[in-house]
Amino acid sequence: MRIISISNNKGGVGKTTSAVNIAAALQIKGKKVCVIDLDHQAQATYHLGYNPKQIKKSIFDVLKGEISYEDILIDRNDMHLLPANQELKDIEFLPIPAKEFLLRDALESVNHYDFVIIDCPPSLGILTLNAMAYSKEILVPLQVQFLPFHGMYNLFEAVQMVKRRLNKHIDVTGIIGTMYNAKRAINREVIEETENRLPGKLFETLIRENVALQEAPSWGKTIFEYKAGSPGAEDYMNLTEEILQRE
Repeated sequence: MRIISISNNKGGVGKTTSAVNIAAALQIKGKKVCVIDLDHQAQATYHLGYNPKQIKKSIFDVLKGEISYEDILIDRNDMHLLPANQELKDIEFLPIPAKEFLLRDALESVNHYDFVIIDCPPSLGILTLNAMAYSKEILVPLQVQFLPFHGMYNLFEAVQMVKRRLNKHIDVTGIIGTMYNAKRAINREVIEETENRLPGKLFETLIRENVALQEAPSWGKTIFEYKAGSPGAEDYMNLTEEILQRE
């Protein structure tokens, strides 16, 4: 079972879009997949067609130890979802020791998926630490602009800390270039700089700017359900094939 966190401490870089559509592509390729929404904004939950305000029990209740993950599991056309709602933001205030391991402990018995994909919040707080303590791999969506590129190093430093103190098995296994436009010089320069500084980390497939990728969440659909013939669907399927090859 490959446990992959999709993480970046900057918002708006295509993190949830990547988490949902990689999971969908894996399912299309016959893999058994579970998506965990670990962001109190619950964007992955919304993207997959569920209103977080109507989610009465969420991953927050599982982390508190009040219920089992099976009690909140949503079967969405054979893709499973552990949903979130805004209550998840209260995790910081729980008077529980070793809060970094709540997710790992709650899902200790889970071993029947091919992939677990975790959509992390855009911060390096306790929820992201929970994801990293449980995961084996991290994929980093990188909007190919100057500031997101330099901000990415904060995440790499956090991963090294987690590797020393919480989970020696974790590593950044790939960087996903998002919102790419080949006509923009800055996009090309950031791709070149990433390849030079972090050789072997950047996936060959770049996620091109695509309106359909922006529209799909409002319909509660993955890109393959919304516009299967779009460049966004093509890019995420090609990216997923690369992820499978890195196994």
